Amino acid sequence: MLRAAFVGFLLSVGLACTAQAGTEWQVDPTQSEVGFEYLKDGAPTKGEFRDFAGGGTFDAAAPQNARFELRIRSKSIDLYDGLASAFATSAEWFDSKNHPEVIYVLQALEPLDGDRYTATGQITIRGEKKPLISEIALKIGADSANASGTLTITRADFLLGIGPSAAFVEIGPDVLVTFALTAKPDG
Repeated sequence: MLRAAFVGFLLSVGLACTAQAGTEWQVDPTQSEVGFEYLKDGAPTKGEFRDFAGGGTFDAAAPQNARFELRIRSKSIDLYDGLASAFATSAEWFDSKNHPEVIYVLQALEPLDGDRYTATGQITIRGEKKPLISEIALKIGADSANASGTLTITRADFLLGIGPSAAFVEIGPDVLVTFALTAKPDG
């Protein structure tokens, strides 16, 4: 479930690094959010990540060459319950002690229609690196870029929620990640 949030955030950041040819962009975490929804004991539940940073370059004439990297501090997960949030950083979930960051690397953007793109990249969670493809909306202005979207992550792909705790709480297999990111030109 937490993995999904990281993935969504990383994707959006990757898309937010677009504007003028060769422009360097930095995510503004004060104007961005990465959230997620999942089922806990059959009930819809939400959470978010609060600490992340990223940046990259984008050339509107060659979106396939876009490059971006986003790093999310796994310890920054907020499940709106202190005990649950602390448990999410444990060895059975994000294992924040050994894997303090979730890392997303954008490899290419492919234009769809209007302000929509297909983003291709890789995400690393708990040392597990997987390819990731998602659709995002990207709007570029003179002084900011905004990326938003949703994606579904299967938490077992990243070993999230392994171990004895699975006997005490039922977490659904998929996590819906939602993101709305704002990036600013660097410099």
